[in-house]
Amino acid sequence: MDQRHRIAVADWIEFEEEQHQVTGITGALVRLRSASGHHQTIMLSRLLTDATFHTRTAQIPETTDTTVGLDPGGVLALLPKDVRTAALELEAHLKEATSGYQSGDRLDAQAGEPRPEYQPALPLTARVEAKAAELGLAPRRIWQLVEEWEENGLWALVDRRKARLKNPLRNIDERVITAIREQAAAERHDSSSSVSTRFRRRTQNRLDEDHGPGTVLLPKEDTFRRVVKLLLTRSPSDPAYQRISDANQPDRTFGNVIAHRPGQVVMLDTTPLDVLAFDPAMNDTYNVELTLALDVATRSILAWRLTPLGTKAIDIGLLLADVMTPEPMRADWADALRYQMLRVPFERHLSVDERLAEAAARPVIYPETLLYDHGKPYKSDVVQRACRKWKIDMQDARKLKPTDKPHVERLFGTIREQFSMHVAGYKGFNVAHRGKTVEQQARWTLDEIAEFFAEYVVAVYQNQHHTGLHLQGFPDLNISPNEAYAMALGSAGFVDCPRDPNLYYELLPIADGGRAINAYGVELNYLVYDAPVLYQFRRAKSPYPNGAWPIRYDPRNLLHAYFHNPRDDKWYTLRWTKALSDLQAFTDITLREAKRLVTLRGGDPKDEDYQQQIADALRDLQNRTDAPETWSKADRKRRTRDRHRADAQAQDEARSLPAVPVPPAPDSAPPTVASLHAVPDLPGEDDDFDPHSIQPAEVWNPRTSQES
Repeated sequence: MDQRHRIAVADWIEFEEEQHQVTGITGALVRLRSASGHHQTIMLSRLLTDATFHTRTAQIPETTDTTVGLDPGGVLALLPKDVRTAALELEAHLKEATSGYQSGDRLDAQAGEPRPEYQPALPLTARVEAKAAELGLAPRRIWQLVEEWEENGLWALVDRRKARLKNPLRNIDERVITAIREQAAAERHDSSSSVSTRFRRRTQNRLDEDHGPGTVLLPKEDTFRRVVKLLLTRSPSDPAYQRISDANQPDRTFGNVIAHRPGQVVMLDTTPLDVLAFDPAMNDTYNVELTLALDVATRSILAWRLTPLGTKAIDIGLLLADVMTPEPMRADWADALRYQMLRVPFERHLSVDERLAEAAARPVIYPETLLYDHGKPYKSDVVQRACRKWKIDMQDARKLKPTDKPHVERLFGTIREQFSMHVAGYKGFNVAHRGKTVEQQARWTLDEIAEFFAEYVVAVYQNQHHTGLHLQGFPDLNISPNEAYAMALGSAGFVDCPRDPNLYYELLPIADGGRAINAYGVELNYLVYDAPVLYQFRRAKSPYPNGAWPIRYDPRNLLHAYFHNPRDDKWYTLRWTKALSDLQAFTDITLREAKRLVTLRGGDPKDEDYQQQIADALRDLQNRTDAPETWSKADRKRRTRDRHRADAQAQDEARSLPAVPVPPAPDSAPPTVASLHAVPDLPGEDDDFDPHSIQPAEVWNPRTSQES
């Protein structure tokens, strides 16, 4: 009985042990397209009478070959080992059929080759028929494999059924995929949520709004979660900080900040240090901020400052001075950490800058360009005046684009791994990583943490091989920041950094619009400051353009203001007339709190006794030191922050030429402060070393030299 077959265009058939699709019928000819993409035309009568011909009841989708458009070599390299082995064995058979040798080269013949039925002298047709008989295939199939192999290489011999790539999204509507991506982008800054509840509801609302209610429906809940996991790098249920961080990444290739010499590009940034500091006076802990300067060319940490939470502009301005100031050696540091161990011409540098004699092994660099963040302290008048004075270019990074400063951002991660994690009181970089008893573990004060960090920078970081630094000509050899600095000096040379003895005072902010010198002194922030030096300038018009006198102040210590005498070119200290003691910290934070208390009591800045009211409010705040257990948390933090900021101000002032102090009044009684007692020196205390007690070396002043 004859078997009848009906063939139509787009039908799938089995022919010569491969699947084909009918792409066209013209009279007695049939055009076929194999699953591997090979086209052929055959007579219809020849096709129907072939023993390998079979019709298929189920059609194969036209996109069966999911490897179309991919790199064949890449797909082949990632296939399972057994699939690649089968393709290589088939290739060896074809080589033997075409050349007589499985390797394809008679010089690489195996034992017993060539076999009698594959002698190169035999016709190619005979060898192909012998191979077809050996493999149990039709000769036509062997010819077809040879043709595909010569055209597409080894990839043509891979079994497509086992090399078929899976597309888990092939049954998902493209409109659903688009809606998921758009909704994820819309709420990338939102709080985390469940994929199956809020995110699913919002995605369905987006589909209804774009295509009409009920037109496009989301798949089932389990399928929806699987699709979201496949499409999104960060799921809406992931921590919000991770999604926000990913959203800050630019949608283009990252740029590279390249520097060829020390100081060419210096990056500044501030970040919370992942360590809680302990305040023994308040028996409380508080957060700390780390501000540092990184040289891109050598990856050296040039300067750093640890402050209570809330870095000010004056801290950034003085950080620039720290970059050009040597780091002093500590008494308990090894001699191997001295500047002279940097493998640089130390004696030559010492003749230029005598401060390097007692300096630690940390580069001293003159910055050319500053790359800083969009923080308010970095854009202050203090920082701009400092850069203008030293001829430093300023370049701000884009807002919320940490990739503009990748070097310093990565440095913060290194500091976390190598330093912060190993300090008692480590609290993790977010709440999810914070321990339960962090406050109980914190035991180091801010000054102690600062000393630990200085030792880490000089002893560890600057001497550790850096993956971003390479020995010139040997890209596989990493070097340390100190070694990179020593090498850079050979090509770029040493640049002497400016040393201004009045640097501290010149960086201080100036009272807006200047001040008039009245009979009672000068008024600043509703506080009156006075000193004998002002007597000769009272009610006098200044030589400055607006006729007012510039009065500088340090917001970290409002007990004093500073006045520059143009007659002797010296700085003078102005003292607040209502100050009780120079030992009590009085910062801008305390002043704001005192003003708030006065305002609550009905005080008016226009009243003549307003200054006395502020002094009374300040005395009330100071008296609380006798009973800190009654303080609120905000009071304790303000007290701790004030004390540390006052200490930092005293250290910065000590590094400059001392200003002329205010002489005490002869008939004034000594100030009395509760709970303050003189403590005698302990035996052997003179042997302790305080780096802040070192007096600065004499520096040549061009003005003084010209006058003499």
